[in-house]
Amino acid sequence: MPRRSVLSDGGGSTWGVAEYGDPAGHPLVLHHGLIGSAVLPHVWDQLAGPAGVRLIAVERPGYGVTPPREMSRIDEWATLLEPLLDRLGVDAFDVLGISAGAPYAYALAARFGERVRGVWVLSGLPYVCDDAVRGHYPRAAEPVWTFYREGPPDEVAASFAAAAPRFAGAFATSPTMLAALAEVDDHHQRGPAREVRLQSRPWGFTLADVRRPVRLWHAVDDDQVPFEAVRATAALLPDARLTEQPEPTHVPAESSLRALFQELADR
Repeated sequence: MPRRSVLSDGGGSTWGVAEYGDPAGHPLVLHHGLIGSAVLPHVWDQLAGPAGVRLIAVERPGYGVTPPREMSRIDEWATLLEPLLDRLGVDAFDVLGISAGAPYAYALAARFGERVRGVWVLSGLPYVCDDAVRGHYPRAAEPVWTFYREGPPDEVAASFAAAAPRFAGAFATSPTMLAALAEVDDHHQRGPAREVRLQSRPWGFTLADVRRPVRLWHAVDDDQVPFEAVRATAALLPDARLTEQPEPTHVPAESSLRALFQELADR
């Protein structure tokens, strides 16, 4: 199993990175969820290799071993990541976003244009800075979004710290997620607190700027991200195809992973 590395991008920033699959394969840059890291279950390595994919998982600031760092908008992600992509020798590539990692995948496609061949999204966060898209969430969620958008960062971080035992219970059967949760706590929850603030504010680009093919999988019965909000998001993308994940869970199912890597292999 590949080990996580701490890499310098040559510009003074360090990043937690892990690679899986075929080292000589086509690069696919993975963005983890709201709780996550570059350490992935073994199935990712098993599927990426035969598909000819060099899977590169990068930890955003405040996750894993990447130090916290402030951002004012999601579109800044492309500027932050570009030196690391150059350091890794990545030219043309695909992007993958899991859950809260989806906006960052869209940001790279909006910024880099045809350098990004395709966008792949598993259980992705919708375009929640848009009132109409966010309106597909339950009414009770709106005060939470307001708190994330306008609340003091320290208070938002404290809310995630208070929720850590609940997350630990939900991840009880996943050693990789439990480890990721502990690392987020080591950074005093600054990663998730920043993420939810940026999600609920203007992203710095619109989905109309994502002019690359987007392939999404999402469960109709996802109890964390409403399917209708994802459908509304897909409708705003110039070239998107949404598939219903048969397993009724927010966690990307192995069937979705297999379909994703099969499409990459076939392409």
